Amino acid sequence: ATLHAQSRLGLLGLTVLARGGEALTTESSIAALEGTKGSIDANRSVLAELADTESEAAVVHSAFYETAMTYRKAVGPPEAYYREAIQYVAYTSLSDLSQEERRSLATDLSLAALTGEGVFNFGEVVTAPALKCLEGTDLYFLVELLAAGARGDVLGFQRVADAHAANIQLQPSLVSRAEAVKEKITLLALVNMIFERPSLERTLSFEDIADRVVVPMDQVEWVIMRALSLKLIKGTMDQVEQTVDVTWVMPRVLDNKQMSELATRFGEWAVKVSKAKDYMLDHTGALLNQ
Repeated sequence: ATLHAQSRLGLLGLTVLARGGEALTTESSIAALEGTKGSIDANRSVLAELADTESEAAVVHSAFYETAMTYRKAVGPPEAYYREAIQYVAYTSLSDLSQEERRSLATDLSLAALTGEGVFNFGEVVTAPALKCLEGTDLYFLVELLAAGARGDVLGFQRVADAHAANIQLQPSLVSRAEAVKEKITLLALVNMIFERPSLERTLSFEDIADRVVVPMDQVEWVIMRALSLKLIKGTMDQVEQTVDVTWVMPRVLDNKQMSELATRFGEWAVKVSKAKDYMLDHTGALLNQ
């Protein structure tokens, strides 16, 4: 009860600060924000001890993450907002929010996913019910951008961006971080390319990578090094042979199409295992009698 009350009090303070229109650089604003941050930091450890199975756990989690995401919306950075907001969505019933609140949350969450540093799991956002409220609005292009990014579809992403160039110019975060977003989509294209291949066929040529991620050949090495440094993939690169052997790829949330493709691959793997088992059974006796 105390945690819930403190979260609500913190949210009230942030709301008053926002409605007052006072610059966040004033002494009073800084003091208010620091007080809220201190409360969030102190209560996070308390929240971790609260089991999800407790009857009022969802209400307490929702209140805490609403305050935390509102604080991060005010001070940034977008990746920190994203982490709090995605948790808020998980613990909150959208029916409790007004249409305006749902639309604002969906917009902010989409922008944070696109522009946030280190946020690559677009499938987590695309599958969130919160984004459905953007359908039929002039902001639905954000969902389309996320969907193209989740597929690693560089050309599809660019088509959406070109078609909605005017709307994109109205979003300062997308304009100011345009290069970072472009890099993110390029890296997601590489991740998807690897994921789509069977685990035993993950030695990729630079030429194939250049074609899939839509970069010149002389930039492929940089793309691979960037993906390795961000721990999106693990493996070794052969600069002489111009190949990369990938041993691991970042896990992520899949859409229905990707789940279907994965199920097909599991089925093919099961058939191979079954054939190997039958072969061993058929030849075990002959091998032992040699």
